[in-house]
Amino acid sequence: QAPYDAKAHYTKAEYMVPVRDGVRLYTQVYTPKGQSQNYPFLFFRTPYSVPPYGPDNYRTVLGPTRSFDEEGFLFVFQDVRGKFRSEGEYILDRPIVEHRTSKDIDETTDIYDTIEWLLKNIPNNNGRVGQWGISAPGIQTTFGVMSRHPALVASSPQASPAEQFIGDDFHHNGAFRLMYVFSWLSRNARIRTGPTETPVRPIDYGTPDGYKFFMDLGPVANVNKEYFHDQVPTWNEYMEHPNYDQYWGDRNYFRHLTNINHAVLNVAGWFDAEDFYGAMQVYYNIEKRNPKNKSRLVVGPWSHGQWNRSDGDTLGHIRFGAKTSFYFRENVQLPFFNYYLKDK
Repeated sequence: QAPYDAKAHYTKAEYMVPVRDGVRLYTQVYTPKGQSQNYPFLFFRTPYSVPPYGPDNYRTVLGPTRSFDEEGFLFVFQDVRGKFRSEGEYILDRPIVEHRTSKDIDETTDIYDTIEWLLKNIPNNNGRVGQWGISAPGIQTTFGVMSRHPALVASSPQASPAEQFIGDDFHHNGAFRLMYVFSWLSRNARIRTGPTETPVRPIDYGTPDGYKFFMDLGPVANVNKEYFHDQVPTWNEYMEHPNYDQYWGDRNYFRHLTNINHAVLNVAGWFDAEDFYGAMQVYYNIEKRNPKNKSRLVVGPWSHGQWNRSDGDTLGHIRFGAKTSFYFRENVQLPFFNYYLKDK
């Protein structure tokens, strides 16, 4: 899409939002200029960073599409705990705490506390919050669903993983996806020394040939010995839990999809090699565990996240004769959020 002049239409501010254990999460808020009305929040969380940083540096697109920018929302972007500018420790697939004390934290409590802060500290809001995200930001959206904050009225988890042992990124029915896990963890799950704006530098593979790299690597135990050096705790945990046990059971999030009373728009792609299982199971479990839910499912002829980055009229050499992604974005996604956040 053509660039949108966000700077001409929005004011950007940066905050360090405190959550219940004292950790502060880096958060950007884009507020429509003029403020002739009260606006709902549209919330996006990610472990992949929310550049550009700095109050004078603006994103080219604020919402899922330019149409959202033109419509007008209070756009909120947040680095998750322990990533980039946020404080704390990042734990991949942190278990949900079921019996909470005032100091127990997980991703759902961080989201709940952030929403509370936004409602109290950002003026001209209408008291409603929507959230969305694809893939890793998609599971953050699913965590938001589990937070059950009363102001959260519309969520769209898209290509959300939810059960990493059975069917999502790292295992497919128990089969370990070595190349993908190695690549993702090496870039996204290394121990850090403190908040930063700089992404982790990728590991030097020494060759452009992935097959050769892993054949030369030898036994899988060499990954930590030769490359990770105990700087990727999740890798070591995976090596210690090769079979489905309590470790993986604690990271199966389906049982937490209860008492979901707000509207949920689940999105999946038939040809998504990463996160088809999780996205479908999030929908199925909301349906099963919440008989009076407001949950809907969209499935299209898409690869991972393709519905947000192309017209969706092709997949490889296949021609569909229709712009399926464009249709979803303009006729399903935008109306969904407008209906629940703005009563349109």
